Amino acid sequence: MRAALILAIALIATPALAQSTARVSGGTIQVRSGPGSGYASIGVLPNGTEVTLERCTRSGAWCLVTDTGWVRASYLVGQAAKVNATPPDFLFEDPLGFGHHRRFPF
Repeated sequence: MRAALILAIALIATPALAQSTARVSGGTIQVRSGPGSGYASIGVLPNGTEVTLERCTRSGAWCLVTDTGWVRASYLVGQAAKVNATPPDFLFEDPLGFGHHRRFPF
């Protein structure tokens, strides 16, 4: 009973995760179907548009805008544009003990 009460209080006291938002800066930008200029253009976002980010590529060059498509991150400003929205690489030891390391992109 006590554990359930502590859990309930913790859930109530924990703030909801804030969505990552940014603003388009530098003119009207292309929205692409994938993270790169080789992907098809599927629309545009006008300068000053507020956007919500799903995630960005590991390199930070492209970001996926919620319900829109991929945009070049260099045209996004704001706190969220500075945050890498994808999880980091994790380095794991070789389970067989050969001392090899491998990066796993999660």
